Amino acid sequence: MSRLKQNLSWERESLPMFGRDVLVPRLVAFIADVGVCYRYSNKDHLGSGWPSWLQPIKQEAEQLARQPFNAVLLNWYQDGEEYMGWHADDEASLGPAPVVAMLSLGVKRPFIFRLKMDHKIKHTVELENESWLVMSPSTQVLWQHSLPVRKRIKEERISLTFRLLL
Repeated sequence: MSRLKQNLSWERESLPMFGRDVLVPRLVAFIADVGVCYRYSNKDHLGSGWPSWLQPIKQEAEQLARQPFNAVLLNWYQDGEEYMGWHADDEASLGPAPVVAMLSLGVKRPFIFRLKMDHKIKHTVELENESWLVMSPSTQVLWQHSLPVRKRIKEERISLTFRLLL
């Protein structure tokens, strides 16, 4: 975690919502193959290559997911008040049914899934430090996910979400 915090360019993005710019409730960093671009919420992230120290983690993600990845989006939640709202990783650049492999570092946080067709159907996964979660192709098609606010949590968490951008 300390290497990620010290060696990456973290930013607090501002995204257009409801006709105004809103600060994202977490810090974000992006790493990808040279020239790979990831566009979400009208913001472009451009890859400039992988640091050598991150290659073993990328290889582990590829082995667990049984597919290659060319990008990783990192989210740094400094405490339980920083969060990710309901969404699916379903941008066109990820293809029709993407696989996403996520490594969680830091404090344990609940990661919640809800069925797109019936928001009452939910499942929670407790993401422990150094745990992996591989979301299969149908996950982004059928489900949304969220990392909700947990005000009692005062410790930090970083997630690395590996993706294959087309």
